[in-house]
Amino acid sequence: MLRTLKIGSADWNLWPISTAYETSFPKFKESGISRLELGIYTPSSELDLRNRTRILELAEIHDIEITAALFSLTPENWPLGAFSNRHSGFLEECEKFLNALTEMKVEYANIWTGADSSQADPFETSETLRELDKLSGSYPGVVSIEYKADTIFQDGYSLAEKLSGLENLKVLIDTGHAFALDENIVELIKNLASRELIGAMHLGDAVSGDSDSDLPCGRVHDFSEIIQLLNEVNFSATANFDLYGAAIDKDGPGPISILNESLSYINKLIGVIA
Repeated sequence: MLRTLKIGSADWNLWPISTAYETSFPKFKESGISRLELGIYTPSSELDLRNRTRILELAEIHDIEITAALFSLTPENWPLGAFSNRHSGFLEECEKFLNALTEMKVEYANIWTGADSSQADPFETSETLRELDKLSGSYPGVVSIEYKADTIFQDGYSLAEKLSGLENLKVLIDTGHAFALDENIVELIKNLASRELIGAMHLGDAVSGDSDSDLPCGRVHDFSEIIQLLNEVNFSATANFDLYGAAIDKDGPGPISILNESLSYINKLIGVIA
């Protein structure tokens, strides 16, 4: 029961402490986290041969498994858009991203865009998705796209419709984003699972309307039905804590505390199901 669920953490949860893997990897391990998702902005430089080698060496030293990476498309790095601008170089960077993860044997390639607003060109976005789908066909793992309010991928169901008819791309469900949108996460998981469109997951909590709060799991909502359903549908992909909003909150308890809070809560639910 849930033995195949890959619970882990996004490495950006500890960025307020340090972005250096030499510092963050042992701290994650001390907290009981052995699986990580890397936050990446520029794959061609951050995942070049030298950095890939360094990451894998440190992961082996600290007994950490790199299960996923997130290619994060911010407006600062992509001022003219990414998905909505086929001349942006996004697809070229994405090819480098997927090639790097293939060489590193990382199974889950995740992509989020804040560079493409809800007003971005839908035709350009559709064409980019088609090209990305073809590109993903040669990747041995799973490519998932994360949705968020006010982006070109605004919610789970509309993103699923954009991906229907494509062969390789999946939906990444961030529970914090979904709670902020007042989505029924249980029904969404059922729907996507039945259509074989569910990819990786991010775990976090949120109040309605605040997609950036990234609260520890269980702060606002009960996750028991979600965890139970993941068990029932045999969900075996990565489920990484994404708590960045709470991690950088200067009035909060700190990154280690919120990570431990989430891990303790989710492990308790898993223990009840098992």
